[in-house]
Amino acid sequence: MPAKKINKDSFEYSYGRLEEILDKLETEAEKIPLDEMLELYNEGLKLLKICRSKLSEAELKIEKINSENK
Repeated sequence: MPAKKINKDSFEYSYGRLEEILDKLETEAEKIPLDEMLELYNEGLKLLKICRSKLSEAELKIEKINSENK
């Protein structure tokens, strides 16, 4: 069975990776070099932007579906 391709632009991937970053920053902050911490923070901001965008798209789709079914 072929390996499932990971869509790094998906909400699920972005949210999961964001959780990983937050966990690492919360639990290992004293062990992480400042440069790595800044990279993780920057990646987290990008992932947050993706998540917000995906949620906004989903909200618009839901509103459209609801308005079509009234």
